[in-house]
Amino acid sequence: MDVSRFLEDFMEELAAVETESNLGRIRRAAGLSQSALARHSGVNVRNIQLYEQGVQDIGRAAASSVAALAHCLSCSVEDLLE
Repeated sequence: MDVSRFLEDFMEELAAVETESNLGRIRRAAGLSQSALARHSGVNVRNIQLYEQGVQDIGRAAASSVAALAHCLSCSVEDLLE
């Protein structure tokens, strides 16, 4: 692999990690896709996407939705809040 290509890929991955939401980071660590989390939690997959992208504030989501996500991810509600 070309070193410059490796460095470019590495920097892109680093930028993604630095801007990743708590929900996305915890979901990935749990080994769940967005659609699997949606199925298990009952939260719409589009809402999960919007929370992870920071388009919608998970802190303003319905308490029942955040609680369902936290339960499925085996974390606290506070862990999901930005």
